[in-house]
This record gives sequence, C-alpha cells and structure tokens, in this order.
Amino acid sequence: MVRPLASLLTGALAFSTSAAAQYASPPAPEAVAAAGGALRPGATTLKGAYRVRLRSMWPQHSEPSSRCTNGGEEALDGVVSRGADGSYRGELHRRTRMLFCGAHGGSTEACELVLLGDGQVEAEGVVVPDDRNPAGWALWMRWTPAPSHGAGITGACPRSFKNAVERMYLTAIHGVEFPLPAAGAAPRRERLEDYPWTVELE
Repeated sequence: MVRPLASLLTGALAFSTSAAAQYASPPAPEAVAAAGGALRPGATTLKGAYRVRLRSMWPQHSEPSSRCTNGGEEALDGVVSRGADGSYRGELHRRTRMLFCGAHGGSTEACELVLLGDGQVEAEGVVVPDDRNPAGWALWMRWTPAPSHGAGITGACPRSFKNAVERMYLTAIHGVEFPLPAAGAAPRRERLEDYPWTVELE
C-alpha cells in the first residue's frame, strides 16, 4: 500500500490517510480563546502546573513483501504551567523513532528509512470543558518543535525524500486533548480514546 508523505507526519505521525484525518491537530489555542473556549478555572480546581508524559500508540503496518514496517514510537515528557490567561505552556522533551517502508510519490520502487529525533518542543494548551472527566476539564494541547530540535535519517530512500521527511518532522505542529485531574488528585494514566497516545499526569 502506498502511503503518501503527508500522512506520515500529520497529526500524531499516523501512517495512513484515514489515521491522519482522525488524529489531526486541534486548532490553535488563540483560535479557541477567540471563540470563547478559553476558561480560567480557579486555583483550587486545577493545579498550577502538570508533569505531562505522552507515549505514542501508533499503528504498526508490516510490509510482508519487503519484511519491513511503517510505524515507530514517540515519547514526550515535561511540565506545563498555567499563565495569567488560564492557558498552560511549557517545554517537553521529545524522542522519536519513525519507520517508513514502501513506495512514495509517483515511484513504484519501495524503499526503507528510519528517522531518529531528539529535542525540545514548545507546548501550549487551552482548558476546555470535559463532561467525561469527573474534574470537568480537559487540556487541548499542541506542540511545535523548537529550532534546536535535532533529527537524523538513515536508509535507502532517495535523499530528496529523506530531506522532505526530516523537514516535515522538524516543523509540523501536533496536538492532543486529554482530561486534567483536579488539584490534589492522584497521578493519572490513561489511553486516550480519540488519539493514538497514552498520557500520564502528575
């Protein structure tokens, strides 16, 4: 199956067009705020800062004909803190191992590559109502790679394709929405229903 480059890194780096549509990034926090979605819950409702750990649950697609895999894994870890406007911001450390196997573009020739990424991302999120969460709130968070974020690619794919994958990886904006525990609640871990991630919050 040919998987276009755009589907590799859109949203949460899902590896099919349908997955990319399902896991597309949320709108920018300022857009939510402009629509009245940014809320300022009191300090007794939510913590002033959260330790956030995200672990990918990306689909892993094997290619029997070439004995290689489309997939990989990614992890993010860091602290986001609430500002005066009620939104949360911070830096997360991101580590990525992304696998690509197959044809791309108009080519019928299959190739394989591995992308390894390591660096900081800048995270920002807006608090939104969440009827499924007992605490009543969720964080709509997106992250953008910092200019210093690094990546390296190995494999037999053409250099132009490698460069395009690396460029997209280092510039694409991704996002998820996850429930926020109330201040004083125990650490929380769950697999998200609408995104290919698990989240741990302290």
